[in-house]
Amino acid sequence: MRRRLAFIGLLSVGLASLMAQRRMVVVDADLKVPVRDVQVYTPEGFDTLTAWDGTFAVPDSFSRLNFRHPHFSQRHLMPSELRGDTIWLLPVASVLGEVIIWGRRRFDERMANILKPSPQQELLDQLPQAVPSGPNVLALAGWLYEKTIGKAVEKRSRRKKHQRAMREKEEEYQRRWDMLRDTTRVASGNP
Repeated sequence: MRRRLAFIGLLSVGLASLMAQRRMVVVDADLKVPVRDVQVYTPEGFDTLTAWDGTFAVPDSFSRLNFRHPHFSQRHLMPSELRGDTIWLLPVASVLGEVIIWGRRRFDERMANILKPSPQQELLDQLPQAVPSGPNVLALAGWLYEKTIGKAVEKRSRRKKHQRAMREKEEEYQRRWDMLRDTTRVASGNP
């Protein structure tokens, strides 16, 4: 009898120590995947790293859980804040204050070489350019056309286009009407 009581006592102590720990998992909030090697520690001295699948065991009695990883924001949780077995960590946003780039702008050099005139073009540029003297008659004629009859011609062409479309619609309706009249004559027996 004493052996049984001793066995049950040892078994209950072993189960109590197993039940005193909780299994939890640390997950990336953006990617929704477990995070390995997150340092989990408490002020009471508990310190561990998460496994390859993001899991870790933590005792039930602690004042605060701290999570630290170089790629994620540090997080602190109180026992009352634990809901379920998943803890979400936010990735650290990397913002650079200032970036200085040293070097040559090879693109500008290549573009300058591409846009550089050929020797033949340089010779042509040295020749005197003949500029016609006097007023530009074609430009003057175009301006007069626009100011005098251009709007009337445009209005007339729009009207003709509209009339042509209306005529086509009328012809289509007339064909339909004739087809309908022919089918009613055949149906009624009148030739």
